[in-house]
Amino acid sequence: MRIVKKYWLPLLALVLAIGLAVWRIGYLERTNTSLSIEIGSREALQNGEPITLENPVVLYENEPYIPLYEVVERLGGTTDGKTYTLHGAETAVSGVERNGILYTPFSYLWDSHIPQIRWDKSRNRVIITEAPDEIPLTRRWLFWRHKTVRGLRVGDSEARFLDLYGSLDARDEMMIDLLHVTIENGVVTEISMGRYE
Repeated sequence: MRIVKKYWLPLLALVLAIGLAVWRIGYLERTNTSLSIEIGSREALQNGEPITLENPVVLYENEPYIPLYEVVERLGGTTDGKTYTLHGAETAVSGVERNGILYTPFSYLWDSHIPQIRWDKSRNRVIITEAPDEIPLTRRWLFWRHKTVRGLRVGDSEARFLDLYGSLDARDEMMIDLLHVTIENGVVTEISMGRYE
C-alpha cells in the first residue's frame, strides 16, 4: 500500500500520457480519409473497408463525375449548396445536376486540390484522399496497427493494393517515392514507408 501511495502521481501521469497518445493516433486516423470508387459502381472502399455509395461515380463526356455532396460528407466535410468545406478550406460548388444529385467533374476537383484526387484509367477507378498525415502515420504506426492509413496490410492481394493506391501511372509522385510494397505471387509480402533525407 505504501508503494501505491508513493507512486500514484507518476503512475497517473503515465496512464494519462498513454491515453493521450492513443487518442491522438485514433484522431489522426479518423481525419485521414481515403475513398476508392469504381466508376459506374456503388461499391467502394473507405480507408480499406467496403462501403456502398448511394450514387455511383459516372462517366460523362469522357470524364468521371463525382456525386459531390455524398463524397464531401464521407471525407468529413460540409456543404451549404453553394460551397463545400474540407478541413477549413472552402471551395465553390460546380457541376451538373442529374436526378436531383449534383455531379462534379473530376477535373474541377483536380484543379481545386481539395481533396487530392486521382483517376486510374487503367483500373476504371477514382481514388480520393483527404489525408495530410498519411505518410508520417503510416511510417510511424504501420507496425503497431499492421496497416497503412488507407487500410493496406501484408497478405492483401495485389488487386487490393492497386484499388487503394492506384496503378503506377495514377499515383502521385510522393507515394511513388516513399511507399515501398513488395508483391510476390500476387500477394503483398512487405510494406515500408521511406522518408525524404
